[in-house]
Amino acid sequence: MVRILLIDDHPLIIEGYILALANDKENFSKADFSKAFDCESAKKCIDIAISKQEVFDIAIVDYSIPSFVESNIHDGGDIILYLNKVMPSCKTFMLTGHTEILTIYEIVKNIRPDALASKHEISPLSLISIVGQVLAGERYQSDIVKHCLKEIVRKEMMYDDYNRAILVYLAKGVKLQELENHIPLSNATIKKRLAKVKAAFGVNDTSTLVQHAIKFGFV
Repeated sequence: MVRILLIDDHPLIIEGYILALANDKENFSKADFSKAFDCESAKKCIDIAISKQEVFDIAIVDYSIPSFVESNIHDGGDIILYLNKVMPSCKTFMLTGHTEILTIYEIVKNIRPDALASKHEISPLSLISIVGQVLAGERYQSDIVKHCLKEIVRKEMMYDDYNRAILVYLAKGVKLQELENHIPLSNATIKKRLAKVKAAFGVNDTSTLVQHAIKFGFV
């Protein structure tokens, strides 16, 4: 029997996942589904499973779910990191409504789910296919995810954590001279990095750089 943990703050979406997977009678008709709707209930589900020595085979996790501040778990990404720590054999499939390039890159780099896709790309048949692939030991990245990663490669300057942080803070309205209060670099170093990022984007001024970064999904 396959044990599947479903985490999403929209109950109808979870029920849709169950209906879709249950249609694959050969593989999932007898699957055991557990549901969670936020970080707190997700952690509780995981902890209860561990106490019963029951291991989930796969967790399908929405990135944007209500946080559980008391346990320092802020989103679906933190839930996957927790699963990796306490239940490392559990496969993870992250779904997100975000298509911003940097968000996708951060998920791939720091969370490393076994599968990652945009919710917009998922159909009942593709859900069954991806879950099957992941359970078979394969990794999966959707077309949108692959596109975002290619964009990051094209703008290789954005691989750098500090360069991405500079753009994020500028987009939030933090003034250039105040960036050193948020990033552990000197003002001179930040200016040098900013100049290189402008060159990578082919722009001359900071405001245009921020506009381009937002337009192309880097922020």
